[in-house]
Amino acid sequence: MIKFFRKIRQRMLTENQFTKYLLYALGEIILVVIGILLALQINNWNEHRKEETSKKKLMLNIRAELMENKLRMEHHILGLHTSNAILNKVLQFSTGSLHIPMDSLKLYLNDMQHNGELAILTSVQEEAISSGKFVMLSDTVKQNLSILKDYMESRNAIQDRGSLLYTNDIDNKFDKLWAKLGLVFELPEQLKTLPSIPIHPDFKLSDDEIAALVKDSETYMDLYRVYQNQHSDEIWVKFGLETITNRTIDLINKELKEN
Repeated sequence: MIKFFRKIRQRMLTENQFTKYLLYALGEIILVVIGILLALQINNWNEHRKEETSKKKLMLNIRAELMENKLRMEHHILGLHTSNAILNKVLQFSTGSLHIPMDSLKLYLNDMQHNGELAILTSVQEEAISSGKFVMLSDTVKQNLSILKDYMESRNAIQDRGSLLYTNDIDNKFDKLWAKLGLVFELPEQLKTLPSIPIHPDFKLSDDEIAALVKDSETYMDLYRVYQNQHSDEIWVKFGLETITNRTIDLINKELKEN
């Protein structure tokens, strides 16, 4: 093909067809430019397609991570609400405003503290930020994810303050109270590798002594601090983290559908 065009140029020059040669050369230049532009356009289109594919994959991965977090939040909220409802009744019994049979009270005391932890997954978002892919997301999605991160950090700070109830318990006040109330940590049967540790005789109380201890004003204050900590976490997770997580999932679904 190159030889063919070269022969045409040579024939025009030998035949003194200079004007035609100029027009031909100009046409050849235009064809080359058009070819380059088309190649650039195709390359840009391929790059855009790669970016859109990468963006879609990132959005799907973030959505999957958020969906897993949503399930964890729902489970955490359910556990918290159950424990808080029980602890609310124990506090009412402590003030004398609610009568609870002793058998039920013992069950309530055993279930009033929520021991579950809420572990939020963030590895996909962190990897996207470190790799520079986070910028591919829309401003609205990025804003929601940033707000969600701020809420998680604020909750962690609240949780840290709440944990001071136990970490600053130098004289083991809480541990002694839990032991007297019969609150002994028990692993599920399938996880036990050793026999359960019984309550020390000094901490064993009669039914009347347990009732009196629950109604004691200092016990009331200790249990109320636990209730405040757990109830605050329930509200924070339910109306903060879960709400923003759901909103972000809906937003990602909308953008995926539009694309």
